[in-house]
Amino acid sequence: MQIHTWPAHAGKWIFRPKNIYILLIGCVISAGQIIWFWKPAQMSKEFDFEKMEWQLLKGLEIEEKCVNLKPGQKLEYSFKSSAELSFNIHFHRQGSPVYLQNEKDIVFKKGILVPPKKSQFCLMWVNPSMEDIRLSYDTQLLSELENQEKNRIPVHFKVATDKQAVRIVADTGLELSRLEIGSNILNFELNNNATMLAVSVADLKETLLIYDAKTLQIITKVTLKRFPTLLVFSTDSRFLIVGDEHSENIIRIDLKNSRQQTLALPLSPLALMSGEEPGELLVRVEREVLKIQIDPLQLLERNARIEFNFGEESFFADPDDICTAHGIPHPLFTPKEVAMSQEGLQGYYFQEK
Repeated sequence: MQIHTWPAHAGKWIFRPKNIYILLIGCVISAGQIIWFWKPAQMSKEFDFEKMEWQLLKGLEIEEKCVNLKPGQKLEYSFKSSAELSFNIHFHRQGSPVYLQNEKDIVFKKGILVPPKKSQFCLMWVNPSMEDIRLSYDTQLLSELENQEKNRIPVHFKVATDKQAVRIVADTGLELSRLEIGSNILNFELNNNATMLAVSVADLKETLLIYDAKTLQIITKVTLKRFPTLLVFSTDSRFLIVGDEHSENIIRIDLKNSRQQTLALPLSPLALMSGEEPGELLVRVEREVLKIQIDPLQLLERNARIEFNFGEESFFADPDDICTAHGIPHPLFTPKEVAMSQEGLQGYYFQEK
């Protein structure tokens, strides 16, 4: 007599090949159901939209954050999104956007915006789809010159009476320090955040000296065939452009490796100035202004129209007409050795901590 127990009978049924296959399918379905209901809860826990102050960006909607900046300031930014979107940083010129960054299909980014000019800069996020997107972003304005270091003092960089040293003078008139050059100074220039100083000298083998304006130590020495009297840094401080009134050539110097590139102009330069657009240079020649692209180095436009600011109003006009009609002096139009004047150049002196 055979006694059939329930466990033994169930075991035989379960381990039949056909029934094992059925059980496996059932397990997969059950696991799928668990994941289906558990995953949204887990994602909600992971992203936690409410606690992270996410905001809803509906289909095809735009979010924009604008802030007024000037050279020397920095804007730190970061953002996350629940789906891919488009992101750009821009400012406006004559009503048209000029893009500093323009990216697509991005969900996360962080960085620091260093303004190339004084303007209003806008961070823009665009939802390119019809589906809603959740966006979280943060911006923080950093103070001028690396969070306004407590050891910096506003000063003027002035040429000494014998023109062989650069004096660093406080507003009180007290001389805080000086750079002894040991040669006649032709001209000098600070970059737009006053952290680098270029000095052109008349009778040394190295005709151009580049200093760290914080430490007052030489960064590099550059040998040129001519003695430059016109100096200007690019807005991003990657290049120094030099020239003189007796040659039709200007020279771009890469400050990372001291490599030189020459551009022949139609006329000799009378003054140099950074352009309104990042990477542009304006060159004043006889009765016209040339617009130059710095990288790659090339002539973009002759008889260029440039921006004038009168109070809160800005407009573009021909420089000769403005100077003739209103008699307004401007460093670009009337060549001036601003650095070599009694006023000198405004900058900062950094005391030792």
